[in-house]
Amino acid sequence: MQVKWKNAPNRRFNHLGWAGAVFIILYWIAESAIHSYFFGGGQFLSHLISPDGHELWMRFIVVAILIIFSSYGQNIINRLRQTELALIEREKEAQGILENNPAAIILIDSKSRTISYANHNAVNLIGSPLKRLQSKICHNYLCNSLKGECPVLDMGQKIDISERQLITADKKIIPILKSATEVQYLGKPHLLEAFFDITEQKRMEQAIRHAHAELHQIFQTATVGMRLIDSNFNILKVNQTFADLAGVDPEDAIGKKCFDIFAGNMCYHENCPLQQVLDGRELANYEVIKIRSDSSMLICDLSFSTFEGGDGAIRIVEAFKDITKIKSIQRELQFERDKLHSILFHQMESVGIINDRYQLEYKNEVLKKSASATDSCLCYEVFRNMSQPCEECFMQKALSSSTVERFEFDTSSGKSFQHTYTPFIDNNNGRKVVVSRLDVSEQKASLAMAISSERLAALGELAAGVAHEINNPINGIINYAQILVNKTRKEDPLNAIASRIIGEGDRIAGIVASLLSFSRREGEKKSLVSIRDLLKEALILTDAQLRKDGIVTSVKVDDNLLPVTAIGQEIEQVFLNIINNSRYALNERFSHGEDLKRLDIDVTVVSREEGSVVRTCFTDYGIGIPADQLDKVVNPFFSTKPKGKGTGLGLTISHRIIENHEGTLIIDSIVDDYTRVTVELPANMASLQPR
Repeated sequence: MQVKWKNAPNRRFNHLGWAGAVFIILYWIAESAIHSYFFGGGQFLSHLISPDGHELWMRFIVVAILIIFSSYGQNIINRLRQTELALIEREKEAQGILENNPAAIILIDSKSRTISYANHNAVNLIGSPLKRLQSKICHNYLCNSLKGECPVLDMGQKIDISERQLITADKKIIPILKSATEVQYLGKPHLLEAFFDITEQKRMEQAIRHAHAELHQIFQTATVGMRLIDSNFNILKVNQTFADLAGVDPEDAIGKKCFDIFAGNMCYHENCPLQQVLDGRELANYEVIKIRSDSSMLICDLSFSTFEGGDGAIRIVEAFKDITKIKSIQRELQFERDKLHSILFHQMESVGIINDRYQLEYKNEVLKKSASATDSCLCYEVFRNMSQPCEECFMQKALSSSTVERFEFDTSSGKSFQHTYTPFIDNNNGRKVVVSRLDVSEQKASLAMAISSERLAALGELAAGVAHEINNPINGIINYAQILVNKTRKEDPLNAIASRIIGEGDRIAGIVASLLSFSRREGEKKSLVSIRDLLKEALILTDAQLRKDGIVTSVKVDDNLLPVTAIGQEIEQVFLNIINNSRYALNERFSHGEDLKRLDIDVTVVSREEGSVVRTCFTDYGIGIPADQLDKVVNPFFSTKPKGKGTGLGLTISHRIIENHEGTLIIDSIVDDYTRVTVELPANMASLQPR
């Protein structure tokens, strides 16, 4: 846009006043010269300086006229200049508005359809300088497809606002939003077109359309039933999966209330999940029962999501997943699990499930009771009391070979267990085993005792044979010694030697007789026996060993001792076992004969309300038994002796023998002080009644 007199002054400048003044001076001089030279009126200077009255009056009239005319003319000129300056300022403001407008603006001559003006936004958008744009036909850049159909210039519209296409200088097409109206510019009608680049808007609209299409596709093809509901419980939209679940046509569901289509057990209820969501409570998943159009019922997992619609109203999306079959399968699985649990629960043996990380995932009640002392869930800690897996792990063997593995082991408490590992694969493809834990302590003890009995029987037979073989030569030795005694005098040293031979032979004969008596008692039945006699025979068999070890034996037996009903051989076996244990404990504490290296045996009768008992107490002062092992010493295969010196069955067998005789075996001990073993057997009171 061109502007005239860009630097015109803002103040009034009296050009015409000065011209009038100069004209008056020139008129004054000219008038004086005319009177002096043409009319012969005298000298020029006198007319110039001091004219006569008539001449002076005429001059003043002319001067006044000139002054009035110049003042009036100058006033008119000043007003024109002010108007022109105002127009210039308005043109400046208009130009500033056009240049600083965020829109691209083009002025087009209405008659020639050529571009007269373009602001910098239009120049930048078209990509061509202003000088090149001016005088160009507008259709080269705007509305090429509507040539001759201009809504304003050709169709008479006052204003047109529409989306058009802009053709840039490099022939690129840009979508624009254009407004057009006719204005006056430089005294001519022009078409003012203002437009914005809406490329980004179009891209966003396209993206929104794609998003809506994708969302609609996702909504319609979702594997869960979905419906859109407003805050008044009206169904706005449903997908095909929902229609299939509810058994209705999608079009029939839209516009209905949610509780009229696919109603459920929580509809018309104060705990209605939808109402809770509308009340602002936290969203959650619900398991609901829904009724289809054919009155059949489905179990569904219901979830919610909320959003704000374009009108600001809250919308709720309900998602229904049919879990009817899943629940049915879960019930069947739970039934089978309960049945399995019931089977395992009633098992008399411990049963558990171990995964490949050695963790006990399940314990039946028997195993829980046996493993209650530990909070650990690792099998090697629970079963073996170890801090790391077994060196030879039969559980891992079962997993790797997919075969059942069995093995037996003894614990530090003296018990024996058999583990059976059965491998299987769970629902999550996890490799696990079912472990069956059986306490075989009793079985092993019974087997060991049977073996021991067979050994004792074999030893008895051997002892009987040896005794017979010894008995004949001993009798011969005694007879020959007696002949020597008879044929010598008492003062003869040979007589004393022969007498000593007879005494020692009788002692050997007594031992042989006791050995024969012990070996021949197998299979005998209970009968009245004397504890005194049984103890005496046990001491005869152990006397030589006790004397060899330097152990002093003190025996006190009640004079009024009552007999007991028992199998003599078994009670004698118990006494022999206790005496041998005391002998071991004393030898471990004392290497030589000392005052405390003794064994005290007291046999008394104790009266009780339920009847009298014969109490036999064996007290030694050996190494004793630790307090934490006192309750274990009667367990099979538990022994306080080093390996190779004890089988762990002696006290177990003794305890069972006494229990079978309805008696008690009590052990009391303090380490490095004493050990007292008390055997109580019911006395036979019938023997006191007169016959």
